Amino acid sequence: MKIIDKYIYNSLILPSVFGISIFTFILMLNVLIEAMERLFASDLPFLSVVDYFFYVVPGILVQTIPMGAFLGVMLVYGGLSETNEIIAMEGSGISLFRIIRPAFIFGLILTFIGLGLEIYVNPRALENINKQTKMLLATRPNSLTEEKIFLTNPEKGFGFYIDKVDNKKATASQFLLLNKQGNNPYPVIFLAKSARFDPGVIVLSDVKGYSFDKEGNSQVAAEYKEQNVPVSTFFTSEEGEQRQKKRSEMNLKELREFYNNNIGNPEMKEAALKALIESYQRVIGPLASVFLCWLGVLLSVGNRRSGKGISFGISLIVIFGYIAIVNYAKIMILKNNVPVSIAMWIPNFILFLLCVYFSIKKYRRH
Repeated sequence: MKIIDKYIYNSLILPSVFGISIFTFILMLNVLIEAMERLFASDLPFLSVVDYFFYVVPGILVQTIPMGAFLGVMLVYGGLSETNEIIAMEGSGISLFRIIRPAFIFGLILTFIGLGLEIYVNPRALENINKQTKMLLATRPNSLTEEKIFLTNPEKGFGFYIDKVDNKKATASQFLLLNKQGNNPYPVIFLAKSARFDPGVIVLSDVKGYSFDKEGNSQVAAEYKEQNVPVSTFFTSEEGEQRQKKRSEMNLKELREFYNNNIGNPEMKEAALKALIESYQRVIGPLASVFLCWLGVLLSVGNRRSGKGISFGISLIVIFGYIAIVNYAKIMILKNNVPVSIAMWIPNFILFLLCVYFSIKKYRRH
């Protein structure tokens, strides 16, 4: 029996790595496109882009390990059925559940790996991404903005324009800053001859400030030799999160804190729910490995004529079906006020029911 287990374990490794690599590559395409845009448009160091890739990978692997493992199980057990090796095992007295056990244990191991990545590795990777982002904003100002492009943040009433950027010196010239205050239709205007980009801060030099009343009349004119403006002043996402702290860049603790701090605010309720959804998904996702590996055996065993091509197709249908159910669960939470703790467990619960159903069905046949 140990020989058979070892044989199945060894057979599962390469197909699973193949599956994980495929799905990881698919999910990395958007990251690749974004990195290439930054690399060529903002003249970023190539090593910084490579580091960014390494930091992003752990978070993506948490999502792709269950998918790749399911594909690997389907290919391996589909191949065993096609070559009648499953029949040989059953003929020698090995039960169906004994045949399933190696895949189940394999999925359990991958679950622990996924949880380890999410709990211990990914938070450190996200921390490095945030540090790298701040350094890039300081050393490569046009990674923050482009020359002669007026950018605004309507949510906070800020806008700015830079005439010329010098990445080598991390400076800019002819800096225009607008700050809308209260119900006044006219913003406060700051004009700076130059600006220096430090980590998290824009240091304006030779600043002149102008404010206007509601009729458009100038009220106060002030001059500053130097003025510091935090970078986070300008850049927030649509949900009010800082640019350096998108949901994808928060660890589990930060996601929970964001939820607890904002769920009571009606304007931030949706953003808070999305943060809680993200925290559940990161934990529930790795747990799907066990159910998908279990289900993969049940869908493969007995389909001797299906071949690996059909196994590959079935695995894609199940995976994309699972993703569709996950997305539908998110919609139920946001639109129908279904509790997060219930809706986010629905996809895995459906996988469990499918495993039980096909297990009973296969068992009765034997």
